[in-house]
Amino acid sequence: MWSIAASGIIMGVAALRLRYKASTDSIDEAQKNISSGLGIALGATGFYLFIASMGINFGWHFSGGSNILFGGVGALGGLVLLSVAAALYLGRGLQACSYFGAVLGLYLISDAYSIHTFALTSDPTKSTLVYLAPAVALLLTVPAVHIESKWVRYLWAIASFVFAGAWLYFAATTTPSHLHP
Repeated sequence: MWSIAASGIIMGVAALRLRYKASTDSIDEAQKNISSGLGIALGATGFYLFIASMGINFGWHFSGGSNILFGGVGALGGLVLLSVAAALYLGRGLQACSYFGAVLGLYLISDAYSIHTFALTSDPTKSTLVYLAPAVALLLTVPAVHIESKWVRYLWAIASFVFAGAWLYFAATTTPSHLHP
């Protein structure tokens, strides 16, 4: 949960700081340092999220519960972050990554629908909203990297910070219940 919140913050910072040209699908060469730094930060976050989520995917049937909902989308989220990290680190374009992110957004909407409809968590309303928050930000990645508009970028940044805030709250209120004495 904490790594997802961190990725939202990093995404918002990237939306505000990175000089990206949609028309050429390129990052301004003068921003190589910030691009590489954001790539490393997203890569570390994505790697952790992928590994932790794969652990959930392989171990959920031993522990019971509905963590499988988080494991699948978490693993895909880790791969999305790793693909963006590689593109940023290498100074490549982000348009292909935006489609991968949008697919993850659709996956999150599907999970949110299932959580809400079938009451799959102890607090379905909160879980549904927490799953929808990054879905909005991820769906906004497509227009944000395909349209050269600072307002679309600002909207993407705001959505990223909102989703980070939602996951920070979720992590802070959920973590204590997962700690066993």
